[in-house]
Amino acid sequence: MSKKYSKFALLSLVLLGVLVFDLSPVSAEKELALDGEAIDELKDVIDSKTQELLEINKKIAETQLKITEVQGKGDTIENAIAQLDYEITQLNYGIRSSEISIDKLVLELESLGYELGDVKQDMAKKSAIVGGLLREMQQKDREGLLELFLRNQSLADGMFEYQGIKVIQDDLSNEVSGLGQIRDRLDQTINLTDQKKTGLENENVTLRSRKSIAADQQDEKDRLLAMNKAEEGAYQTALQQLRAQQQSIMEEINSIEAKLKAGFDTSKAPVRTAGRLSWPLGEGVGRITQNYGETAYAYQFYKGKPHNGTDIGAPIGTPVYAAADGTVARADNNGRYQYGRYIMIDHGGGLSTLYAHLSGQVVSSGQSVKRGDLIGYVGSTGFSTGPHLHFGAYATPSGGWGTTDSRERGGFISLPPASGLVPVGVTFDAMGYL
Repeated sequence: MSKKYSKFALLSLVLLGVLVFDLSPVSAEKELALDGEAIDELKDVIDSKTQELLEINKKIAETQLKITEVQGKGDTIENAIAQLDYEITQLNYGIRSSEISIDKLVLELESLGYELGDVKQDMAKKSAIVGGLLREMQQKDREGLLELFLRNQSLADGMFEYQGIKVIQDDLSNEVSGLGQIRDRLDQTINLTDQKKTGLENENVTLRSRKSIAADQQDEKDRLLAMNKAEEGAYQTALQQLRAQQQSIMEEINSIEAKLKAGFDTSKAPVRTAGRLSWPLGEGVGRITQNYGETAYAYQFYKGKPHNGTDIGAPIGTPVYAAADGTVARADNNGRYQYGRYIMIDHGGGLSTLYAHLSGQVVSSGQSVKRGDLIGYVGSTGFSTGPHLHFGAYATPSGGWGTTDSRERGGFISLPPASGLVPVGVTFDAMGYL
């Protein structure tokens, strides 16, 4: 039997089946109702935590200026201790920042828990309304249009009842649309809750890592404090020898990479696409202190050889994130030489990225990472004059990143006295992939 409005009822049932879904994944969240005053109090506490973070970040920035000032005063034990002192102070501010961020994220998750409860209540009410309208439509749907007009005493009565059915159809359409909007609101709240949970997990890792980094800095400070003035000469001599060794390793790497680049088939270069990589310190964090290529600094300190990465200045302990999905080809430590603590990630498609001079690493070789995953922290390990991230883009060697004794192919090589293995390869300007 042909029924004009039965098709609409069937479509509505399908829509309702799509929109009404199992809410059990979020059933563990708080679903209590808060009165307006309590909600305002919770928001006020969150706002106060935000203000505390702004104040802490201001102090971190002020300390960074002092670190920069000390770096320009010469290589003496006194200045080295002063720099370590400021870095420890900065890390302590960072530790406090993590503690406040954890408190804030817990409060935000609590607020989202109440939001989830409200949304689920709205959905339950809206679902009940839609269900009632559907039942009414199904009841009306048992009759065809001909029966509808025949059982009424007049054509006018039949038209009136037909118009009533149209009203139900319109109401049902509106309610289903409203239910879809509530579903979108619920999805957004669940997604934001997941983001906050991930942020909370990362911040707890960062808190532990910053405490560990601060302890390392304190150990180095204690070692320097144990030296007396008579040892200043020996300190200067040892420092000069270290710098000479660091310079020699850097020159060897530059020489190897120059030859590799000269023989590189440019048709095999990773495709340069905007947005392929993301900023490794998170949006708006850090500033470029040295660009890739033939910079003025490179001309002065690298004997005319180009700088093989981009230096991004940031406070010690600043989180570093994977610039794209990939696999950690190596997480290693060159000690006081070259890249210090570093991470190399193979992103596939011939592109890899290097994150060097780290103060800490939270991933290991062979581990899979996603774009934006926390991998480590800004530091000043290796051949570095101050806290920054050396961010490099590489053509992944043929066959992938592996250990090699050859200077004719890219890979991880041994360059004593540097500990661990040092990455060498064909480099590109990472900024061209952001």
